[in-house]
Amino acid sequence: MLWETMERVNKLRQQALADPEFIKAAKEHEDALKAMAKEEAIVRKKCLKAAQENKLNRGPKLLSDIYSESVFGANPTGEQH
Repeated sequence: MLWETMERVNKLRQQALADPEFIKAAKEHEDALKAMAKEEAIVRKKCLKAAQENKLNRGPKLLSDIYSESVFGANPTGEQH
C-alpha cells in the first residue's frame, strides 16, 4: 500500500514537472515568498531600530516612576515587626 502510494505520488510529481504552466506558477510562488520575506525583514529591522532609538531617547527609568503605584506605610496584614 505504501509503495503504491509512493509510485502514484512520484508519477503525479513527474507530470507536474513536465507541465510548463506548473513550473511557471511554482516560480511565481517562489518569487512571491522571497519578496514577502524581504519585506518582512525590512519591517522587522525598522521596528528594531525604532525600539532601540526609543530606548535611547527615554534614558534610564527613575525609581520614582518604578514605584509610583506603590503605597509605602500601608500594612495590609496588621502585624508589626
